[in-house]
Amino acid sequence: MGLQGFDKRFCDLRDYILTITEEIWEGRGIDLIRHYYSEDCPVKTPAGAFRGVEKVVQGTLATLQEFPDRTLLGEDVIEGGPVSGCYYSSHRILSQMTHMGEGQFGSPTWRSAEVMTIADCLCQNNRIVDEWLVRDQSGLALQLGASPMTLGQALATTADWPDAEALVERWRGAQGDLDIDSLGEVAQRYRDLWQDACLDRLRQGYSRAIDAKVPGGRHLRGLTQLESFWFEMKAAFPAGCYRIHHYLDREEQGMPRRVALRWSLQTRHLGAGRFGQPSGADVVLLGITHAEIVRGQVLREWHLLDEIAIHAQIAHQQR
Repeated sequence: MGLQGFDKRFCDLRDYILTITEEIWEGRGIDLIRHYYSEDCPVKTPAGAFRGVEKVVQGTLATLQEFPDRTLLGEDVIEGGPVSGCYYSSHRILSQMTHMGEGQFGSPTWRSAEVMTIADCLCQNNRIVDEWLVRDQSGLALQLGASPMTLGQALATTADWPDAEALVERWRGAQGDLDIDSLGEVAQRYRDLWQDACLDRLRQGYSRAIDAKVPGGRHLRGLTQLESFWFEMKAAFPAGCYRIHHYLDREEQGMPRRVALRWSLQTRHLGAGRFGQPSGADVVLLGITHAEIVRGQVLREWHLLDEIAIHAQIAHQQR
């Protein structure tokens, strides 16, 4: 039946998202942003938030100035809707680029890099009307020879950081906080891991051949490597309040079951490791996760967090 209220050339939401992304970035159709984003579209990231299509245009131009050859390879679009004429997409992207210009990551290094991004978009009447986006900023920084902690400390000085409640609110949508118990076993397992450090849950529902992408540009294979990621995260942030703000669970013919969730963890920095010595800082992790499930076991997983923004929260409270 096609997309209600969208150009007829788009056969479904996946086609819409992948096509407009290619036209804007690889096709250099920067002006098309004004056609495909609503005039007052809010865009939220762990490092900041803004409203308005002209700021989307400015941000795109700034990124291309720093990485002129940037490509966006759409790995998947997990979709939901329509609900009241609105469609929801969770778009996973692999970007390849060369650091050729001045910008957020300093003077050109001429190094090549790859970085994962997930963008959650609310779409209506042929336009994106709301967006939440997470990029693996620490993975990009490390490939360019930069320190995520140093960049986070610099970011902490650029503006007053919101308090924990405001950061959680940034990540909420119209649905607020979902009832995790009603979402099923996958959502419950993520809550048990992030909120209560129930690390035995990693041996339940995961394939021994798990293939996972995690912050810092790391590609993990097998349960032992996956556990090492969780040990370092839970050592730093042992407990907290885990919330799911949006959840998609898709089963389509010829594809594995795919899950996408946008979530937050309100916690404290209480342990040494990846984020330095324990600071006691109040921290909110703002993340998006994708997972593919085959025969009831998670076979592939992507956890997207902006670790530079986490370092910035810690540094801001130590000023």
